[in-house]
Amino acid sequence: MPAFFMKSKPNGGKKGGGASNRKRKSIGKSEQNDETAAKLSRRQKLMAATEIHSDDEDSLAGSAVGSDAGSDVEYEDVHERNYREAKNLLEKIQSTVTTQEEVAEKLREDAAARSGTQMKRIADVVELDDDLEIAYKAHRLTPLCVAFSPDGNYVISCGKESSIVKYNVPARKVVGVIKRHKKRAGVPEEPTHAHYGVIFAVAVSPDQKFIASGGFDQAVKIWNFDTLDHIKDLSGHRGPIFSLQFQLKTNNLFSASQDRAVKMWDIDQLGLVDTMYGHQDGVQQIGVLSKQRVATVGGRDRSARLWKVEDESQLMFTGLSNCVSLDCVSMINEEHFATGSADG
Repeated sequence: MPAFFMKSKPNGGKKGGGASNRKRKSIGKSEQNDETAAKLSRRQKLMAATEIHSDDEDSLAGSAVGSDAGSDVEYEDVHERNYREAKNLLEKIQSTVTTQEEVAEKLREDAAARSGTQMKRIADVVELDDDLEIAYKAHRLTPLCVAFSPDGNYVISCGKESSIVKYNVPARKVVGVIKRHKKRAGVPEEPTHAHYGVIFAVAVSPDQKFIASGGFDQAVKIWNFDTLDHIKDLSGHRGPIFSLQFQLKTNNLFSASQDRAVKMWDIDQLGLVDTMYGHQDGVQQIGVLSKQRVATVGGRDRSARLWKVEDESQLMFTGLSNCVSLDCVSMINEEHFATGSADG
């Protein structure tokens, strides 16, 4: 066959090209496999780093059990201490009294003292000695309210001239005054947080850290007891504040106002807790002891109310319809309170 009839085999080049392509593809696949393997190895390393073996789990469980055991020991120690204190108290009482009735009475008295509900009848035995009388004249105008510190060493008084005076009773001297400076012509008024207008109410916190005052300017002002520095104004009332009272053994403060509202404040947090409505006239005074039971009188609405704050309920007493106004109230114990009216 003539040579010009012979067809050249172009596939030879293609075959070579196909092999090289397959070689490149295989190289690409191997690179991808290497990357995947690297990723898997990194993932496996991370898993291995975060994996907790069974031995470790046992050790962790053992430490948790150990911590629980420590808390149980603490819990048992508290009970043992309470048991020892109760046993010592009982032995002390039994050494002073003879009958079981006397022992029971002493235990009741001790429990009442611890809970803050103990009552002692001292009015018949208290005698006032004129030689021990102390008179202060720190106010320019009439004093309207006073409050004793829990330790009995200090007296806080407020007057019509918007001043608050702190007295040291054992030292028989004035140790601090909060007052508003008079504005003079041409002299800029000094910045002050003192009240303007009459101050009607003052109270000292049971932990003796705070003084609360309120009056005509509608603000409950909180002061540092030791330094008399201003801490904060508690706003919310829309009328003059007539009465302030701390709940015993807490820093819960109750306030009563002409706006007919009774408010409960948390002085530790310096915030409002609750507002109670019900009176038809300005609330004149508040009485509170250890529990969150507040007695109030509503002036010319001639009603007294006992608020159970935790239950969000109130009891209304309207048996004094013949009086003109109920102006004062005082808690005798958690179940009884006394009121005073304008008819004497």
